[in-house]
Amino acid sequence: MDIKALEAALTELSGNAYPLERWDPSVHGPSYMEIKADGSWLHQGDPILRDKLVVLFSKILTKQDDHYYLLTPAEKLVIEVHDAPFLVVDFIIEQPGPEQTVWLMTNIGDKVPLSAEYTIELRGEAQRPYLTLWRGLDALIERNTYYQLIDGATEYECGDLTELKITSQGHQYTLGRF
Repeated sequence: MDIKALEAALTELSGNAYPLERWDPSVHGPSYMEIKADGSWLHQGDPILRDKLVVLFSKILTKQDDHYYLLTPAEKLVIEVHDAPFLVVDFIIEQPGPEQTVWLMTNIGDKVPLSAEYTIELRGEAQRPYLTLWRGLDALIERNTYYQLIDGATEYECGDLTELKITSQGHQYTLGRF
């Protein structure tokens, strides 16, 4: 077995690569893990320093009934998430213009198109922007990335409000209202 090839293949898998919906483990319990609001992962209070381990855990993370779990064919372990499990840390715009695609990059290496499947949701009075993902998961769009997205947004008048919108794959997504 070529370990380097296996690691490279793992890196290429998106966050929804594993068939978690088909797994029904019999062992349930705590994982003693948590994901802080800044995106850092801890086990028994200590940081997980190996990025590849965090990426592996991220691939088996799911949200069910407002609780987060690490799910394998054998175990379903509770993990505490302080805000969103992931962060959007960068983006690129492919083919700028009316038919552009905005690709959002997460802190765990996923590259996700802003699309009908992966949308932006504004939450709370502060209108914090989250990217919706797979299995009930989401990613907070970090402040610097959010401000850069706003630079590419267009203002639209909607009644008494102004909305900032960005276009991706032929659809418009709201980045804020004021």
